Amino acid sequence: MRKDAERNRAAILATAARLIGEHGPDGFSMEDVAAAAGVGKGTVFRRFGDRDGLVRAVVDETSETWRAESAALLDASGVPAEERVITFVATLFDHVLAALPLVTALERVSSRSIACDSNSDLTHQRLVALIAQVRPGVDAEYLAHALLAQLRADVLHHLVHECGLSVPRVRAGVLSLARDVLAGS
Repeated sequence: MRKDAERNRAAILATAARLIGEHGPDGFSMEDVAAAAGVGKGTVFRRFGDRDGLVRAVVDETSETWRAESAALLDASGVPAEERVITFVATLFDHVLAALPLVTALERVSSRSIACDSNSDLTHQRLVALIAQVRPGVDAEYLAHALLAQLRADVLHHLVHECGLSVPRVRAGVLSLARDVLAGS
């Protein structure tokens, strides 16, 4: 990629992330991003196709570190399976909450959540395997889906911003649910 194209891409992604953070998932247009990034509208459309493509690219870029960390957490041999699941759930909760406007935007333009990226099957399979290690014989596939559903941006937004529950309370509840799943409660 040419240097100017790399620079434009970085400026567009950073600008879009900032605008989503400031104005929410519906509070920006491709034209807004182009103007604020100092590029032509055509550059944004050629690079990302449409608004949904831009949102996906922003989330992919900003969640790359988390995806690598989550894979390492789920694969950490020598750490008990139960501890890996709890740490994964806690880390995903923190990441989704920190990037709530971005993750909300992704969930609005896509059927996937932050845990359901290009490696979603692998992430889900790892979680299923860990749950099955802790609780052989249970429907680990369903339980993994149920845990991941509690970590969707729309669910967390609803609990914190619409129900008025504090972040520490919601986090503790999600982790308690994960522990109960693993304990068979």
